[in-house]
Amino acid sequence: MKTTSFKFKYDFEIGYLVKSPCKTCIYQKSFPKCSDGCEMLDKIHTVLSESVSCTRR
Repeated sequence: MKTTSFKFKYDFEIGYLVKSPCKTCIYQKSFPKCSDGCEMLDKIHTVLSESVSCTRR
């Protein structure tokens, strides 16, 4: 049986967004329709999906 080893990062190692990248985007007027094709949001989602929260909820 092959096991997959994930190397998660904790959220405090990644940091946090100070300001939404959408605030200064040239496509802001078409928000939220533009979010599906946004490369910047895709990169942010990828990093966040690989993180583990350091707080209990």
